[in-house]
Amino acid sequence: MKGGVLKKPHFPARLLAALILGVAWPLAFAPFALWPLAIALLFGLFWLAVTEERPHRAAALGTAFGFAAFAAGTSWIAITLHNFANMDWALAEGAVALLAACCAVYAALALWLATRFFVGNARLLALPVLWIFGEWARARLFTGFPWLATGYTQTHAFLGGFAPWLGQYGVGLATAGVAAILVYMLQRRRSRHILMGGVASLLVIFGVAMAAASVSFTHPAGKLLRVSLLQGNIPITEKWNAGKISDILHHYVDLILQTPPDTQLIVLPETAFPIFQTEIPGLIAQLQQWSAMHHKILLIGIPEDAGHKYYNATMEIDGKAPLRWYQKEHLVPFGEYIPIPRLLAPLVHHFLPGLGSFSPGHGPYVLPVDGQKAGITICYEESFSRDARKGVEEGATFLLNISDYAWYGHSIAAAQSLQMAAMQSLQEQKPDVRATNTGITALISPHGRVLSQLPQFVVGTLNGAIQPMAGETPYGRWGSFPYLLFSLILLLVAVVLSRQQSSSRR
Repeated sequence: MKGGVLKKPHFPARLLAALILGVAWPLAFAPFALWPLAIALLFGLFWLAVTEERPHRAAALGTAFGFAAFAAGTSWIAITLHNFANMDWALAEGAVALLAACCAVYAALALWLATRFFVGNARLLALPVLWIFGEWARARLFTGFPWLATGYTQTHAFLGGFAPWLGQYGVGLATAGVAAILVYMLQRRRSRHILMGGVASLLVIFGVAMAAASVSFTHPAGKLLRVSLLQGNIPITEKWNAGKISDILHHYVDLILQTPPDTQLIVLPETAFPIFQTEIPGLIAQLQQWSAMHHKILLIGIPEDAGHKYYNATMEIDGKAPLRWYQKEHLVPFGEYIPIPRLLAPLVHHFLPGLGSFSPGHGPYVLPVDGQKAGITICYEESFSRDARKGVEEGATFLLNISDYAWYGHSIAAAQSLQMAAMQSLQEQKPDVRATNTGITALISPHGRVLSQLPQFVVGTLNGAIQPMAGETPYGRWGSFPYLLFSLILLLVAVVLSRQQSSSRR
């Protein structure tokens, strides 16, 4: 091929290469955090794609990569299905494989579109755009699944500087763009001018990212807020055991009473109280009295009984004031609700009796905390940039998440989630406090740095202070619109370039 491109291997070898690249994809994410690997792996995949002229084969490459990536990177789901849904390992791993196959469709479609509709250099320009747009669509369609999105790999790297401007999908586009430039340099490696131009382009991208990271869109609002985050470390087998509820409540009350005198906000994890509020009115009244006496606000994860509806919720106790609630809106399918219940409910209840009964909340997405506003998310809502942004749109001065990752055992799920939480802070330039049952309980700075955290699977209290921040980043104000607009412009350029190159070949 032109420019002395490396000899193209036979397709079975290329398919195997895509599979191997996909298996390595989770290593670019936490807890491994090998962020340069994301660029290297996309470089390999894009090189395979641009040298393939048959769309169905390009789609097969995307399928192999995507399936391997999600089978390896979300294998922790099988732990829940085996331990708590009474599935044997083969069936649990089969469910993970089914999820991986669904997620692989987006990678396959991106490579198919690039090969089917673009030629030459235009294909290389379109590939990063289509790749990240596939991730954007994956986070929205069918309730969404944002795990292993490219941008999250750069949370603590240079390209993360684009996050407040374009969000994590903009960061992902820059990451994929770097990989595409490297492929172009490989293709034309005998041209000194192209190599120099490629190096200059890379320096510009990284330089602009570093400059973008230095811009502050938010500013301190009020004084430091002292917080205590409780990590109860309650095993799931005990948490939902009716005979253990009294012990669990006493356990958390003891932790509450042991918090430092100067604490202003005490946060308990998701469903820390595994019982409806209507069943413990006496305890809630006592906590209200204690809150008023000690001038401390309590945020407690507890299911809410609202008459004919039930919510996975956060209850705020602020002295004798009426209880305030945040009701989780973005529910986990097949866990907190059942899609197409008439068809699927009998199957789900066979494995997990009683699950799927929560209703989605409808805001508000902030709770007042000592003159500030906490933008609340519960569990995996924090993984969705658009969910974290809802509180910011209502004036949140800091982010707050409560979760329970005990379901996933000693796996990489909690570390992956912490990395995504850090990206939300970076995008919004707001601090984040997250209280989890078994970890990772942490305080995160407005720049996405983890300031302090508790070890996993220990009982503990993380005491610290955050500086609430007012104002909005460009991403906080406009969401994904700037990223989508920029992507559309690049795609239009690719279309024009592809037509020109097609005409020149006739």
